[in-house]
Amino acid sequence: MRDQERETALLALLDGVTAALSAGDDLESAARATLRAIRKATGWPLGHIWVPEGGGDRFVSSGAWTGAVKEFPLLYQATAATRIPAGTDIVGRAAATGEPVWSRDVTRDPLFTRARHGADVGVRAAFALPVVTADGVAAVLEFFCHEAVEPDESLLRVLASLSRQMGRAIDRHRARQEAEAARRRLEQVVETSVEAFVSVDADDRIVGWNATAERMFGIPRDRAIGTVLHETIMPVRYREDYQTDLARFLATGRSRLMGRRLELAALRSDGSEFPAEMVFWATRQADTWIFNAFVHDITDRRRVEQALREAYTQQQAVVTRLQELDRAKDEFIDAVGHELRTPLVSVLGYLEILTLGNDDLSADRRLRMLDAMTHNAMRLQRLVEDLLAVTTTAGGLSVTSAPTPVDEIIAEAVQAMSAQTRSSDHPVLVRVDEGLPLVRADRGLLVRALGALLSNAAKFSPADSPITVSASAAGDTVSIAVSDAGVGIDAEDLPHVFDRFYRTRSSTEAAIQGIGLGLTIAKAIAEAHHGTITATSVPGEGSTFTLRVPAPGEAPAVRDLCGRREAPPP
Repeated sequence: MRDQERETALLALLDGVTAALSAGDDLESAARATLRAIRKATGWPLGHIWVPEGGGDRFVSSGAWTGAVKEFPLLYQATAATRIPAGTDIVGRAAATGEPVWSRDVTRDPLFTRARHGADVGVRAAFALPVVTADGVAAVLEFFCHEAVEPDESLLRVLASLSRQMGRAIDRHRARQEAEAARRRLEQVVETSVEAFVSVDADDRIVGWNATAERMFGIPRDRAIGTVLHETIMPVRYREDYQTDLARFLATGRSRLMGRRLELAALRSDGSEFPAEMVFWATRQADTWIFNAFVHDITDRRRVEQALREAYTQQQAVVTRLQELDRAKDEFIDAVGHELRTPLVSVLGYLEILTLGNDDLSADRRLRMLDAMTHNAMRLQRLVEDLLAVTTTAGGLSVTSAPTPVDEIIAEAVQAMSAQTRSSDHPVLVRVDEGLPLVRADRGLLVRALGALLSNAAKFSPADSPITVSASAAGDTVSIAVSDAGVGIDAEDLPHVFDRFYRTRSSTEAAIQGIGLGLTIAKAIAEAHHGTITATSVPGEGSTFTLRVPAPGEAPAVRDLCGRREAPPP
């Protein structure tokens, strides 16, 4: 073969193998095409492929032949039955060196194991071409000729180049396979993700939409693809900022949204909104930007957070209430201790004087001492009664109702107050409207409630200031109001004046007698009669407490000590 013809043949070999490698859809088909191209260029009749056995360093026949293999039965059988370690036979040597190996005459080549013992396998010349990849030798291609042929250095150089091309082609093919497998895995992960995956192009049109996005937004994939993202799932209030940020990124590569975890509202197909957590990121594909986002519906999380906030608020309220109760307990102990100690000291002191045989005491002096002892004993009695009463109201008052004139209730309450204090200290003005209906009530309880209001007015009014009691009717309700011209109640104290053991700051500072139970008992009595009690006050001018109870048409039922309702008395 002339040099020009050889050069043309070698170039045709390179072109043919390159085309075979490019056209092959898989490695096996590409290898077979390469075998055919080399056979055509060299004119050698037979080609075969060896592959590693189980990823090890021994090679076995792949079963892939080209040419008239049936004409070489002994070679075929010997090849099928042989396992070649690296470094032996022309195949093993090519695998070990990574370079083509040429055998001029295999029948005289002691390393060609398949022709041992004088076996005539029907061929003479042979060469082996290793295919070396990044992971090692992927295959060894061998070719056979009928006649002995001297090594062709030009062909070997071309074959060496082909070996490298084939190795790179296999590496590229494997890389594509791995990339494709990774892409499929990623698509599967995205498709089965519990978060919605949305992908858009540079025009903000949706190009990716997984199954979770279908469920989350209520839009099937075929309807979502191609629509404008911000018009599909984004509330109107976000759209302008989103479009501005997208344009900024495309122009400058900077963004306030990309790579950040955001909590925003998202829009369903029915127009309803839900809280969502989302992350945006951008990828470059085929000279264009693709923008991706994972969207997570955080409705349940928000509910849990709200429940936790409410629970925390309730807990704080309980803690505050417990602290208030603890303070109230301390104040109650102090107040009760003081209220018990003061009259007891007075009583015990006078008793000591009277029992020491002081005959020089005048009868008038002894009478005043006895009067003081009686007053303090009654004070102790009222304290005990108040404590017992507040315990009773906690379990429910027993109300025995009967038609009762309002003026008699007022008169009895005023008389009881006068017995407790000197009548001259606080003149009581009574104003009762004409024609007041009888009230169906427990007379003793209403007298006690009205007495508590009168006692409270006397405590917080200067001496000689008047106390006014007025009674009127409006509809089916009778109102009894007790007004004083005392110090009044501050606005922050007014909502709490009926609370158990509550004492205003002014009463504590002025050391006014009481433990904060009188108004509590009065309120319990009013409510036991299906009535109400309210307070109004102007600091520095006085206060008015109004007790309202139903007229006979709204007679209350009798309540037993446990608070159970019984039929009203006849």
